[in-house]
Amino acid sequence: MRVALGLPLVSLAGALAAAAPAHAELYYLIVGGLGGTPEYEENFAAHARELGEAAKRTLGGDARVTVLVGEKATREALRESLAALARDVQASDRLAVLLVGHGSYDGAHYKLNLPGPDIDSAELGRLLSAIPAEAQLLVNATSASGAGLEEWSADGRTVITATRSGAERNATRFAEHFAAALSSADADINKDGRITAQEAFDYAARRVADSYESEGTLATEHPQIAGSQAGAFEVARLTVRREDTPELVALNGERDELEERIAALRLRREELGEDYLPQLQALLVELALVQERIDAAEGR
Repeated sequence: MRVALGLPLVSLAGALAAAAPAHAELYYLIVGGLGGTPEYEENFAAHARELGEAAKRTLGGDARVTVLVGEKATREALRESLAALARDVQASDRLAVLLVGHGSYDGAHYKLNLPGPDIDSAELGRLLSAIPAEAQLLVNATSASGAGLEEWSADGRTVITATRSGAERNATRFAEHFAAALSSADADINKDGRITAQEAFDYAARRVADSYESEGTLATEHPQIAGSQAGAFEVARLTVRREDTPELVALNGERDELEERIAALRLRREELGEDYLPQLQALLVELALVQERIDAAEGR
């Protein structure tokens, strides 16, 4: 987390939101659902691959990235992938599930359209809740996805949908712009080299609205976001985090320790009263100095 030393305390405190939980692994599950036509099949596959590349760049490899596209994106494959995550993921880890494709709503439940049987919002919610990760992000970029927002909301989970209700049934543009956000410096508002869920949402929602306005047409989708951790959930990095030299290993360990101390301090905010902000500022400045050394070691 790069913090400019000339920023006022308020800005420094705001930068804390971008800090990822220390020693936590990030897992991705990306699904490109049924297209129905060759054009949509190609578009959904392309968006899923773009999301996958951003995930691999963020992690420096594909060990914790699962991508299901086309005929492989069946309900059974999705169930198996989520069940595997429930076995492998720890409470301190983070999980990002990104869904691209068509969705439908029958007045009772949302369904993600997949080759063969679809999966409905209730089952998807149950499978996500079985995964121990206390910090989760669900991005459903499909049509009618807004119908499942309430069903998927949970403590520690940020939910993003491409539409505000199940009545918005047209194919969405949100997936294209959300995928682009994970690789765009324009989405990185605080210029720390990381894209949070909030930054990606703001970028994509703005681009969706602009696209309809430039065409002079009424928008048929209105993205929405729920959850209090959107600004703290790092969904992508613009550069790979390198840990292949002893210097970087040591510096990243130092950064993780500082982030742990900051997290512990935040829990004592009420107890510390007026002493809280000075202590927070001191730790953030120390963290900024370490981050500058990391950036220099990585050639950024």
